[in-house]
Amino acid sequence: MGLDVYAVRPGDPAVTGHDTLETPVTWEWEPAADLEPFEEIPRDFPEGLFWPSDGDVTGFRGQVYREWVNGTLGVNLYELHDPAQVRDLADRLARWLADARAAGTDKVSLDDDTIVPLSGIEALAEFVRAGADQDLWLFPDS
Repeated sequence: MGLDVYAVRPGDPAVTGHDTLETPVTWEWEPAADLEPFEEIPRDFPEGLFWPSDGDVTGFRGQVYREWVNGTLGVNLYELHDPAQVRDLADRLARWLADARAAGTDKVSLDDDTIVPLSGIEALAEFVRAGADQDLWLFPDS
C-alpha cells in the first residue's frame, strides 16, 4: 500500500498538539496557509522530492522515504506528527545533512533498490522545514 504525507493544519484552532487532539476528529484537516515555500521545493525525483499521488504541492510520496527516515532518524512516516514533532524532524534532518556534507556524502540509499543524490534528501528537508515554519502537522494518508 502507498503512503502520501501532507503538511496540514487542523480545522479546529484549539488543536495545537497531540495533547489537545481528541478522537474521533470531527473537523477537516486544512492546507497550509502559505503554499509558496512548498511550491519552491525541487520536485524532480530523485534529485528533488517525490510528488504525492495526487500532485498536491503540500505533500510528498512518503513510501519512498519511509525506510530511510525510520532507520536513520527514528521517525515513522505512518504516524501523525504534531508541530513540535515536525520541528524536531526538521532539526534532525538539518543535523544529518550537515554531517553528510562534512563527510562528502553525495548519494543516499533510501532502501535496497533506491539511491538518490544528496539533493533528494535536501528537498525532503526543505519540505519538513516549510511545515515546521508554519506549525503544521505531517498527516500520513495511506
